Amino acid sequence: MGIQTLADLGKSGIIKDVQPQELPVSAWSDGINIRFRDGGVERMKGELQVFATPSVTPYWLQPYYQGGKRWWIHAGLSAIYADDGMTRVNITPSPAPTGGVDNRYTGGVLNGVLVANNGVDAPWYWGGTGVMLALPGWTAGMKAASLRPFKNVLVALDVNKSGTRYGQMVKWSDIAAPGAVPQSWDQTDKTKNAGEVDLAEEPSLMVDQMPLGDVNVIYKENSMYAMRAVGGTEVFAFQRLPGSVGALGKGCIAQTPFGHVVLTHGDVIIHSGQGPKSIISGRMRQWLFRQIDAVNRGRSMVLANPPVKEVWICFPELGKEYCSLACCWNWEEDTWSIRRLANVTCGGVGQLDSGTTNTWASQNYAWQDAAQAWNEDPLSPAQERLLIGNSSPVINAVEITGTLNGAAYASTAERTGLALGSPDTVKTVRGLRFRALGSMGTKIQIEVGGQMSMEQPISWAAPVTHTIGANTYGQIDTFANGRFIGVRVTSLDNQPWRFQSYDTDFVVTGRY
Repeated sequence: MGIQTLADLGKSGIIKDVQPQELPVSAWSDGINIRFRDGGVERMKGELQVFATPSVTPYWLQPYYQGGKRWWIHAGLSAIYADDGMTRVNITPSPAPTGGVDNRYTGGVLNGVLVANNGVDAPWYWGGTGVMLALPGWTAGMKAASLRPFKNVLVALDVNKSGTRYGQMVKWSDIAAPGAVPQSWDQTDKTKNAGEVDLAEEPSLMVDQMPLGDVNVIYKENSMYAMRAVGGTEVFAFQRLPGSVGALGKGCIAQTPFGHVVLTHGDVIIHSGQGPKSIISGRMRQWLFRQIDAVNRGRSMVLANPPVKEVWICFPELGKEYCSLACCWNWEEDTWSIRRLANVTCGGVGQLDSGTTNTWASQNYAWQDAAQAWNEDPLSPAQERLLIGNSSPVINAVEITGTLNGAAYASTAERTGLALGSPDTVKTVRGLRFRALGSMGTKIQIEVGGQMSMEQPISWAAPVTHTIGANTYGQIDTFANGRFIGVRVTSLDNQPWRFQSYDTDFVVTGRY
């Protein structure tokens, strides 16, 4: 007889690029809707609808704070709306947008003014009243694949001038006055600070951009450049950054305290301007790129989830039209997990008024399914929060409640390939001692399995229900036999739970 404690189970996260029998005890070979932090394994919280059902499928979400209101902008293919949780305003410009699903929006807030661009039409701006208007000074017939604010200017990438594409061009506006948008893009006017340059040292096309500290990092398909304000007649200086990697598509960059996390054409990297470092290689990289749908890979996106210190690599699985899974990297724990998504089309990070959803009468889930205490404010106005839009259409805030807008979801952690000593000996598992933290009465399903060889399928024993608080020792009576043992933990209700260790009760029965 032997009792082996498997501890520190939140240390390594999910690792799918290594065969299970080669993994450390603290790693998990599979899982869904779980995360790893503070040394433990825990169930992810759910999602809650935060605005009235959109009248269009949202393809862009952007927070905008103006006039004492926390607006959230959502853009469809031919209409744009502003919503503060109490009032929805149609701010669609005239003529209306004409882009398609794959004409991804870019934009942001410059000097307190919202700017939006779909790469097909001339860009628009909105100051908090009326409807969106065409950007003044924008050259007729000009388009830009990416348009975003940097300091007091707007920066356009991959510029098309009257049908001629300049795929390596960076073009910037004149300096905008406070509370206004730039009035000129004329690079020939020496009285203005507008300009343009081709970054053609490396031949790939421009993709997107994001500020990093005091510089604007410009991402091409296979390289990165730093755009730095230098003043004088040059206005900006450009420097190629180390590495031969770029961004997979627009929206594939996220800001973290440690730098930019970028989904490239074959990796997920982090950098702070000093050279890219893979954060997924040897753990999830091969698995991730085998799952991404080749046709719709450009709809992938990278989203920060600040409350839980995660970056989500959202992507459409094989055969899917929109993002259906997210590989989630915790930047404090350096662990990976996987979350199921429901046809996500866009996402954004910003503040949200707690009054938007935080009344019991407005909730679409049972009180017992709330994942927070009644006096806990899950939508603190000071807390930046991740919002996601999907094709339903709906806009949800994540990490709220124990359901997906009232619908149950399963959370599962699975580990196979546990040798429990020598992989040459056969073990008979007679039970587990499972220690979980959660509300009294929360139910969790435990399964134990065995296999004689990793090349054979695992044989799972009948599932056992563990009820938190019902058993002093957390005893799970079960049976499994094999050289390699598996353990699977699955949620049975909508309550949060976490665990850090469990004991395995087994005997070695020989080599055969």
